[in-house]
Amino acid sequence: MAVGGRVATGKTTVAGRLAALLGAEHVGADDVRAEVEASGLVAFTRLFEAAVYARLLRRADEALAPGHSVVLDGCFALAVERAEARALALRHGAPFSFVECRARPETLRARLAERDTRTPGWQTIADDVVARFEPVTGLAPEQHQVVSTDEASDAALAAIVARIRRRRDAAVHPAAVTFDCWNTLIYEGDWPTAHALRVMRLADAAREAGRPVSREQATRAFDVAWARHQAVWRAGEASGAREIARWGLAELGVEGGHAVLERLVAAFEEASHTGRVAALDGAHETLAALARGGIPCALVCDTGLTPGRVVRRHLDDLGLLQGLAVHVFSDEIGVPKPDPRMFRAALVPLGVAPEHALHVGDLRHTDVAGARGLGMRSVRIRDRHDDEEPLPEADFVVSSHAELRALLGL
Repeated sequence: MAVGGRVATGKTTVAGRLAALLGAEHVGADDVRAEVEASGLVAFTRLFEAAVYARLLRRADEALAPGHSVVLDGCFALAVERAEARALALRHGAPFSFVECRARPETLRARLAERDTRTPGWQTIADDVVARFEPVTGLAPEQHQVVSTDEASDAALAAIVARIRRRRDAAVHPAAVTFDCWNTLIYEGDWPTAHALRVMRLADAAREAGRPVSREQATRAFDVAWARHQAVWRAGEASGAREIARWGLAELGVEGGHAVLERLVAAFEEASHTGRVAALDGAHETLAALARGGIPCALVCDTGLTPGRVVRRHLDDLGLLQGLAVHVFSDEIGVPKPDPRMFRAALVPLGVAPEHALHVGDLRHTDVAGARGLGMRSVRIRDRHDDEEPLPEADFVVSSHAELRALLGL
């Protein structure tokens, strides 16, 4: 946990009380400032503060390594400082929370005036922190707690601790785990080959329909159709090889009902078999570890050019299908993620309520938003694709299946 806020908002008092409630180690910025000053840096300069937070995180790292809980205490005025604290927690498989302390202006003025009588200059320091304090963004709602220190009661702090413990228990010990497919369990290692084959098949179909086209024209037509599929998908509508084939032919002046359509759809659907589809490093180990732990798994997969029946073959060929008790595909359900029907279709057969389940995927727009919309916890995996879209973040972010297993205590 990191406890932050502007100067004189009562951070140290709150951090100490929360540490006591959690049985955690309290590591404060004030504790390391003397050490940084001894190194010769001028106090409260930007370089000085960077050194303070670097040393603060090192202390936290040392405490987390043997499995202890840690409450960090500092302003955490910069988004990067909060992000580094969160990343440290993730590396240790620990849930992260940022508690932001706030107080009324008159309370802050009184506290700063009292400090200035003892050590002049605090108002200047406080003004500097206010000037550079960045809004708290990029954290899931469950990871950002706000407490008023004008009248912060033990009951209010105990409620924060209770929420943190519920998050920890739900996220680290889920009753079921659902997985996205592409770039989460498997990936297409040779998209250019599959893309080239589809373009070639589109050109063949147009020629067979009496509309011979160049490779460049076929490429453009396919890419326009693919872009339309992406736009439709983001709008929450399902489309796949059939729609993309029809749109591509239309771009080349071929009517959608032409006899070549069916052969083109089949070629589009099977093209991924011409390239290399592989499992992410550690995917087998993750599914095996979850099975040993008695935690059922399900697949929640959006399909595009490759339909569910073909994805199943890929998963089976790679030895992953047997680790997934339920398989949910958008072309079979009729809607893509983040529609809650996709996630319910996976959880209902498992008999697990959303609040007791965890979803793992690589996209914020579909995986994170869909899980959150149903009340599930979420993990964003960035092994093959690091989604930086400016949308709400997952509860946890991991860089690999090894980190995911550490997060789950497997």
